[in-house]
Formats: sequence, C-alpha cells, structure tokens
Amino acid sequence: MSQSAPRDESIWFKLCAFLSLTDTDVLAESGRYDRMLAYAMVFRQLVTFAFTFLLFSYGVSIFLSPFAAYTVGFVFALTLFFLDQAIIGSDWALRNPFKRGLPIRQLFGLIPRLIYSLIIAIGLATLAEISLQSNAIDEQIQKDVVKNNQEYFARMADFEQELDTTVNATETKIGQLQQEILNLRTTQEQIKNTDESYDQDTVANSIDNYQVTLEELQRDQKNTINNIGQLNETLSKTRQDYQYWFNEAILERTGQDGRPPTEGPKYERAVKTYTQLAELIPVIEQEIEDTKARLQNIEVNILTTTNTLNDYQLKSNTLSEKTATLTINDERLQQLNNDLQKEQQLLTQQIDDKQNKLADYRTKLINDGLFYEQKTGMLVRYLALNKIHADPELGEAAVLFSWMLKIFFIAIELMPVIIKLFFSPFSFYSLKMYRKMHVALLEEQAKLEAATEAFEQRKADKKVPPKLPIVTQQI
Repeated sequence: MSQSAPRDESIWFKLCAFLSLTDTDVLAESGRYDRMLAYAMVFRQLVTFAFTFLLFSYGVSIFLSPFAAYTVGFVFALTLFFLDQAIIGSDWALRNPFKRGLPIRQLFGLIPRLIYSLIIAIGLATLAEISLQSNAIDEQIQKDVVKNNQEYFARMADFEQELDTTVNATETKIGQLQQEILNLRTTQEQIKNTDESYDQDTVANSIDNYQVTLEELQRDQKNTINNIGQLNETLSKTRQDYQYWFNEAILERTGQDGRPPTEGPKYERAVKTYTQLAELIPVIEQEIEDTKARLQNIEVNILTTTNTLNDYQLKSNTLSEKTATLTINDERLQQLNNDLQKEQQLLTQQIDDKQNKLADYRTKLINDGLFYEQKTGMLVRYLALNKIHADPELGEAAVLFSWMLKIFFIAIELMPVIIKLFFSPFSFYSLKMYRKMHVALLEEQAKLEAATEAFEQRKADKKVPPKLPIVTQQI
C-alpha cells in the first residue's frame, strides 16, 4: 500500500492540533470529520477560556483596578485552560477498541478534574455573587459600620455639643449686631428719603391743616353723638306718647275707666294721635341709624387723619433733628461694624479651635479602638454576604440565588468532563491513535524481551569458570 506524500498543513491546523493535544501526523491522515471534532474541541476550550476570563475579571474588579483585574483574570483563565488541556487530554474516546472492559484507569484519572472543577465553580460563583450583590453588600457593610460606631458617634456628638456652646453664643451675638445694623441703615434711608421728599414749611403747613381737620371732625363727632342722644330721647318720648294714646283709645272703647264705652271725639283723637306716632317711630329709628353710620364714618376719618398727622409730626421731628440723628446713627453704625468684624474674627477662631479639638478627640477615640473603619476587602464583603444569607427577610431569596449560581457554574465547569464521559463521539483518529500506541507498545515490548535475553546471555557467559594456570616448581 503506497503512502501519500506529507502535506504542508496551515498554521491554523497546527495551532488547533497544539491546543487539542492531537498528533498532527495522525490528524492529517484523518478525514474532515476528525478535523471538525478537533476544531470543536478547540472552540469549546476557547469559549470556556473567554467565559472564565470575563467572569473572574468582573469578580475581582471590585477590589482591583481594571488593568490589574484583566491581567489577573487572563492569567487565571489561561492557567485553567492548560489544566483542562492536561487533565482532559487528547484521548477523545476513553474506551480502547483493542481492549475489553471499562477504562477504569482513565475514569479515575478524571477524579482530580471533578474535584478541581467543584472548587473553581464554587469560587467563581462566590465571586460572581459578591459582584452581583454589591449594592446589598454595601448596604450591609454600612449597617455594620453604623452599628459598630454607635458609641464613637455618640461621644463625638456630645463633645461637639459642648464645643458648640461658645460658638452658638458668638453666632447669636453676630445675628443681633447684624439686625441692629440693618435697622439703623433702614432708619438712615428713611431720614434721607424724608429730607429729599419734604421740606420744613410743607410739613408744618400739612400739620396745621390736618390739625384743623381733626378738630372739625372731633366737633362733628361730638355734635353727632349729641344728636344721637336727642334722637334717642325723642324716640323714647314718642313711644311713651304712643303707649299713652293707645291706652286711652282702649279705655274709651271698652269703658274700663268706669265710663260707658263710646267712640266719640276723644276716641277718634286718641286713635289719630297714636296712628301718627306709630308712623313717626320708624322715621326716628331710621334717622338714628343714619346718624350712627355718619358717626362711624367720622370716627374712621378721625383715625385716618390722626395717623396722617402723626406721620407728619414724625417727619417734622425727623427734619428738625435730621443732622444730629444722622451723625449719631453713623457713629453707631461704625461702632457696630467694628464690633461685628471682631465677633466674626472671634467666630472664625472658635470654629478653627473647635475643628482642631474635634480632630484631636477623634484621634483619641480611634487610638482607644472605638472607631470601626469601613472596609471593602474580599473577606469583609464575603462576611457581609453571609449576613445577608442569615437575614430573616432577604436570607431565603439570597440563599436560593446563591445556590442557583453555584449549580450553574458547577455545570459549566463540569461540562468538559461530562462530554468526555458520556458524549465522546467515535472517531477514526482515536482508533488510529490506539492502534499506533498498541503497535508502539508491542515494539517496545519486543525490544525489552530482546534486551532481556541479551542481558541473560551475557550474564550466563560470565558464569563459565576460567582455566587455572600451571605452576612448576624446581628444588
């Protein structure tokens, strides 16, 4: 049977043969199906490498910088890649077609891969869970920090409250000075505006006019009050007359006064009189109401005029004392500004002293071990994750999510072994490799037997006794 000349295979073919640990000569002699199996194995390894690289980089990115995370992830994934390559090997089919029975030795050889897959899967699942639960873990860490630092914050608050006593007193004094300065400036502006809008003669004439008006209104008020009193007296007298003539008419008509009942001239005059009085009473009452309304208007005008007169009198006093008032207020403002500046400097110094004392007290508490620093290391985040698992509200869901991740990653990591055990397809490459190995084993065994025979022959030749030398002796 003639042997075909060797072909110069491509770099891609050699790379796939290297990554899958296959014999390039045997694979080159195999068909396209065997090559596709090799390519598929390489593709699975590359996908697993990419998955491990991305997942591990994402998991450690919380603790490391992006460059460091990608570097560590690449080295870790590359290490797992070559471990898989060494453990799984290039024997696509575990069962040797030239031997009977189960490949027990090969099966036991996969046990380290199973153990290491479980370890890696649980580790990657834990990293992924820490990354996915980062927000909840940060909240748990913050809760732990607050809980552990309660005494620290309480002592700091008490000490700061003691220091705030002097600071608050100075701030209160500054507020009072600022309010007094504002009031004085408002007064100064009013004085200046009054000086610009009015002169002394105009204000004096206005005061005289309003005083006259006020006096007239007060006289009208007095006359109106007297008029109301007279109207009330008239109304009272009219009601009495009405009652008198009404009773007279009743007496005349009924004869209750001892005289015979009659409706004569006296009765008619009584009826006419109380009828006129009955019509007059509403007129008087209405006049009283009108007079009271006019009195109210007069009182309103008196109040308005009085206020206006007081304003003009205030303006008059201001104009007459404007020079002295402005001078006094300016001096007072200067003094207040100086006091305000001193108090502000004092407040700044007190605040600086407060911050220094707080810093010293904080250092003392930290040295005493009362401050629990917030840490974000791997161990701290893992412990916080365990606390989330033990939480009575979120624990059940968190544990279920954790187991789901672990099962998922264990399945991903064990998939090459599962394929190796149960889904390894038959290939002519495996048949040729087992045959080549069997032939090489027989050749080596024949060489070993030949070497053993040669060794035994040399050993037997060395056992032949040598001839004794003849010794002659003369006397």
